[in-house]
Amino acid sequence: MSGLAKYKIIYNIDRDIWNWHYGVNDFGNFDQLTDVPDRDIFKKVKGLKKIEQASLILRPFLKTKLDDSNSQLNKFIKIAEREFAEKFNDACDILEKITKHPMAVDNFMFFITTYPRMTVFFEEGFIFIYAKIDDKLWGMPIDGFLHEGLHFQFDKYWRQNNKSAVSKLSEDDYFMIKESLTVILDEGLKPTITLPDCSYPEFDDYRNVLHERWKKCHDFDELVNFGLEKLSES
Repeated sequence: MSGLAKYKIIYNIDRDIWNWHYGVNDFGNFDQLTDVPDRDIFKKVKGLKKIEQASLILRPFLKTKLDDSNSQLNKFIKIAEREFAEKFNDACDILEKITKHPMAVDNFMFFITTYPRMTVFFEEGFIFIYAKIDDKLWGMPIDGFLHEGLHFQFDKYWRQNNKSAVSKLSEDDYFMIKESLTVILDEGLKPTITLPDCSYPEFDDYRNVLHERWKKCHDFDELVNFGLEKLSES
């Protein structure tokens, strides 16, 4: 089934502008910006309610990144294209084997973004991938896809399934278990994965409990049920 899955990787400056504007004003993430120019732009965009206002600042800034062949953006695009060509099908196979379900969508669109926010749109199959290159979380694009891809699987086959207890969870509880189940993307998935997923540190205690269970059972359905039990205890 995963052999039928397709993908396209693009950089669209309008999509990047949207992610910057929405991310800066609704999420922040200032501390995740390591470059001084990015931090300066953040401060200029912060508080601008209309995307048209933000675009006047962001478009020339982002175009400079795009026009620079040595920019991190362009380096990342090359890495992403190479990594997906080599590992996309393997990553899909992993997600299908873990969840015991076909890929939630069979046509993914990856929008590369220069803002540290990996937005997803489940119905459309859209995933925003942050163009960063390092040895930390999601330092390589396939790691980010596995994380978000597991969310796609969990959303379709558990959250949207009215026979599953997951469909009855509050948004906060759903977010916690969704972001914690990614702990299964660990050392055992190398070399497809580059680094084990570490996600949200505030969920570390819960994630560690799930991970210990996973290492004993390697059954995702059982892990979900176990996670629901532990969630009710917290």
